[in-house]
Amino acid sequence: MESREKTKESLLEGLGEGVRFNVPLAPYTSFRIGGPADFFFEALSPWELIKAVSVSRSLGIEFFILGGGSNILVSDAGFRGLVIKNGCAALLTNGDNPGVQSGFSLNELVDKTAELGLSGLEFLAGIPGTVGGAIFGNAGAFGKSIGDLLERAVVFDPDRGLETVDRDYFEFGYRSSKLKRNGEILISTSFRLEKKTAEEVKREAEEIRTLRREKHPQNQGSIGCFFKNIKEKGKTIPVGRLLEQVGAKKMAVGNAAVFDRHANIIVNRGGAKASEVRELAGMLRDRVREKFGFVLEPEVVFLGEEPDAT
Repeated sequence: MESREKTKESLLEGLGEGVRFNVPLAPYTSFRIGGPADFFFEALSPWELIKAVSVSRSLGIEFFILGGGSNILVSDAGFRGLVIKNGCAALLTNGDNPGVQSGFSLNELVDKTAELGLSGLEFLAGIPGTVGGAIFGNAGAFGKSIGDLLERAVVFDPDRGLETVDRDYFEFGYRSSKLKRNGEILISTSFRLEKKTAEEVKREAEEIRTLRREKHPQNQGSIGCFFKNIKEKGKTIPVGRLLEQVGAKKMAVGNAAVFDRHANIIVNRGGAKASEVRELAGMLRDRVREKFGFVLEPEVVFLGEEPDAT
């Protein structure tokens, strides 16, 4: 890999003046935690996104595609590579199967489809982040997942280029997709939705948002549920219920604390460090393993140093 100064020059030459240096990442995450990225670039089109990835690879720089930052914990030391902010956020069609680019806001997509009288995505109302991040982790709630509704998508593989694929390509599972394993990048996607009246879809979406506001923090940094629910013998065991039984709601490390309304949510009370979150998460995991024998798996994506505590 080139020296830092040489890398700066090469990135500016390859990507232009949009490249920034030593950019704090906390403001780009819903946790509001994390140190700086050595290099930062916001891609506003699929072409810029693909170019940023290609330039990173040619220079031997580690890169990370950042969407809405709603499911990520950045280390206190930051990230020694290029963070590519996915700003590709075009709505591609107003038809019955709406297409969007991967940087499109998930919440905004719920609202746009509601306005069109298209039903199916209401269960995602109130979930922050982007469409790309939601598909990457097969986001869901109330027994539904976004992967169930995906129709077609365009993905980019740095070695093979662009490819149009269907739903089965993603090998969706509980909070997982093929994208987590193969490093491909989602460019755009379309969904299979049903026609209803706009008023009905809007009402259902708002009911979901109300439920989410009652259970999730509104003014503190968090990523929502920290650990995945447990799937065993065809049943789902809510991790929040297990954590409540081990006294999680009374636990805190520094300014990282368990949310008082939901035991599977860790909040940043103000100025929390990533190391505090990881330490608290490790304590929670240990208590559940000791009492119930289950090993909890984080939903969060860790960026930067290794997640020692989880």
